Amino acid sequence: MARRRRKNGRSSRRSSVRVVRVTRTRGSGASQTTNYRAAGLSITGVAPTGKIASSRPTIRATVRDEGINLSKRDISLYLDGSEKIRFHYDRVSGRLRYRVRGALSPGTHWVEIEAEAESGDSQVRSNSTARKEWTFTVTRR
Repeated sequence: MARRRRKNGRSSRRSSVRVVRVTRTRGSGASQTTNYRAAGLSITGVAPTGKIASSRPTIRATVRDEGINLSKRDISLYLDGSEKIRFHYDRVSGRLRYRVRGALSPGTHWVEIEAEAESGDSQVRSNSTARKEWTFTVTRR
């Protein structure tokens, strides 16, 4: 499978990044205490996987970030290397759905979902990225 290039020329192959956010700092010097919260941008519950009979499946996933309300523009969906922009994303549940419009040919198909989130205040900004790719196979009827 060929890897596509993003508009900025970088390859989409990136590792997942975990971010630790400072939530509160008290005191100063040796008595200073800091509370941390681990952020977690995740892509889970992907489907379909394995062998499927339908040539027009619905691609599904749950895309969430702890404490951040992601939007559709934070997410990219690719099917067989082609970006799909007509997918549904529910911000509250984190559920993503894409109904394949044309019939897929029998054989193996590749899906990639990439999400990027920026969080923080005006002094401290952090970015996190998650990417999930998988394949499924459309069987002959």
